[in-house]
Amino acid sequence: MKSLLALPVLALALAACQPKAAAPDAPPAAAPEPAASTANCDARVEATWIDQETPVRRYTSEAFTVGPNCEQAIAVLVIRAREGTPVFNWASDASYIFGLKDAKDPAAMKTALAEWIDQGDPSLATTEQLPPWEETDSQPKRAEFPFMPDEAFADAAAWDQLRKDKLDMFCFTQGSESMKCVALRDGQIEPVGLQLFPG
Repeated sequence: MKSLLALPVLALALAACQPKAAAPDAPPAAAPEPAASTANCDARVEATWIDQETPVRRYTSEAFTVGPNCEQAIAVLVIRAREGTPVFNWASDASYIFGLKDAKDPAAMKTALAEWIDQGDPSLATTEQLPPWEETDSQPKRAEFPFMPDEAFADAAAWDQLRKDKLDMFCFTQGSESMKCVALRDGQIEPVGLQLFPG
């Protein structure tokens, strides 16, 4: 009788000693998402510079940036005649240009580019508004914003003639401390000089 009772106890003991079946493998943990790559800095704007009916004179400006991100973008400025022919182009690292260097994404850069090529300042519309030549270091001067003429204007006579010609002028910041101005003469762009920022 005792042996009959011992059989179930023995069976339970043997079952307890059996190795447990391995649990099915859990699915591998999802790999962490790679960090999102920095958005590129492709931004572009266009604006009308001159839109004159008589005689017909139409010029547009456009500015754009290209780069893997806005800190490493190149900024390009182009002025075109009405049929699309470029008459002036200029490029620099956007990080060097006041007004562009703080733009961190394409939307901010587009806003900054529009301000960069805006020619709404009536005080710089034509060469007539350039400061008169003053014999101070042989350069025309302003106390706060000195204007340094291009080397093509080496004396007061040449500078005065430029002012009398009343040429349309396009000015844009070219760095952190100066603004570059060019003028339109007979369908061609010519350099005028630099206006320095107070510093």
